[in-house]
Amino acid sequence: MKELPVHKDKLGRTINIDDFVAYPSHNSLEFGKVVKINNKMVGVVPAVSKYPIYKNTNKYPQDLVRLEASDMTWYILKHSA
Repeated sequence: MKELPVHKDKLGRTINIDDFVAYPSHNSLEFGKVVKINNKMVGVVPAVSKYPIYKNTNKYPQDLVRLEASDMTWYILKHSA
């Protein structure tokens, strides 16, 4: 199995698959989940989306800030209606 590259977020913390992150998108701040780690970029999908099938978007690791799962609990519950 191929070893995944190690990426660090804006604060220097390691980013792993299934981590929640904050990232810039169209002059706004979005919250998402890491679904893929590439050699240079990280694949992210929105944490909450109106659309059931949403493609991942690639972001540079230095543009991400890793969030704790407990920080995202209330956001997901509030916006998933």
